[in-house]
Amino acid sequence: MMNKDENHREQRLLAYLRGEMAEEDSKQFEEEIAADEEYAQRLERLLLGEETGEDNAKIKQPETLSAEKQRAIVRRGKWKNRLSNAGFTIVLPFLTGVVLLILNGWVGSLMHEDLFRVAKSMVNFTQPGVSVGGSGSQVGLLYGNISMELRERVGSEEKNAGRFESTNVLWNVNAGPKWTNGVREQKLYFRYPTEGEKEGTMFLTSPAWTTMEKLPEGTVSQLAISFDHFLTYEEYYELVSRHVTSSGQDTVWFAVDTGVERKQAEGEGGKRFLGPGYVWGFAQHELDYGSAPIQVNGEEDRRMAAYLEEMKYLSEQEDLASDIGRSLLFRRDLQIAERYSYMQEKGVRIYGAVLTGPTKELLKLKAEKSITAALLGKVDWWNWERPAASGTHYTY
Repeated sequence: MMNKDENHREQRLLAYLRGEMAEEDSKQFEEEIAADEEYAQRLERLLLGEETGEDNAKIKQPETLSAEKQRAIVRRGKWKNRLSNAGFTIVLPFLTGVVLLILNGWVGSLMHEDLFRVAKSMVNFTQPGVSVGGSGSQVGLLYGNISMELRERVGSEEKNAGRFESTNVLWNVNAGPKWTNGVREQKLYFRYPTEGEKEGTMFLTSPAWTTMEKLPEGTVSQLAISFDHFLTYEEYYELVSRHVTSSGQDTVWFAVDTGVERKQAEGEGGKRFLGPGYVWGFAQHELDYGSAPIQVNGEEDRRMAAYLEEMKYLSEQEDLASDIGRSLLFRRDLQIAERYSYMQEKGVRIYGAVLTGPTKELLKLKAEKSITAALLGKVDWWNWERPAASGTHYTY
């Protein structure tokens, strides 16, 4: 049974078929039929004599409505509905793709900033003598990749040490170093100082001093040294400058007390000799000091503030730092928040450093009695004076 609106529309349809509508009403009704697929199909069945009206009598095609016009009405309705369906089928996936593309690029770029900064800081803070060089990246939320060069200073030259690779699929991050030839020789270790220590440490210094004495004059070296007490940044440079001038060495990395080292030293086994993955510090040339230039040496407050600011950032990104840093710390807990809190309370206390420079200049540190450990790293031929022009050409 038809309701009032349906009955009214049925009457209009019959009036249209009989040619009883005015021309303007007829055109309007044709547009309504073209927009309604169900009614267009009903009109088609009526025109073909496949359906009867309410009086159950077949409706004959009126002479006033030509066959061509009838077919045109049906055709227009069919095509309008086909185009509508096709538009929905094509436009919806297209719009979905555009949204995903924008989301992938926008969220991916935000993730890239954090991934790059965290990866760079984790390398600079946990790998003595190593810093991050140039990098390449593919930005994306669905898939992203960052590849950073790892390098270490021997004299005045930066030596390639491998690459650090970080990939993300959505929010799942996988990262780790790829050392040159798959191996990194770990020669730079530090001895954590404890109160009241009385044991002799000549066996931790003698091999390095003896080797450096035997090396020729025209060489440069890496040297890791440790002290029997904690030093501030200024105190460190005051101590070192008693033996070596600033032109005779460059300190590239500092080992600092973060509180975790004391627990390791006082725990079972008494781990006091710390190398990559266990020692914590910073590469001072890699910190962000802002746009204003900084002195080659000095400006302790500004340097330590920059270091603590980066530690604060890592503590706020601890989950991401953990995903990236575990490969550098042998899957151990990073304890970044604990380290940051400890340094806020105690200050940044230095107990070791990595220096590079002419071998015979560094050998002068043998006279410093507070040095409890000295380990020789890489050695190279003389390169302390920088050439007027130099570069590196890579094969791609």
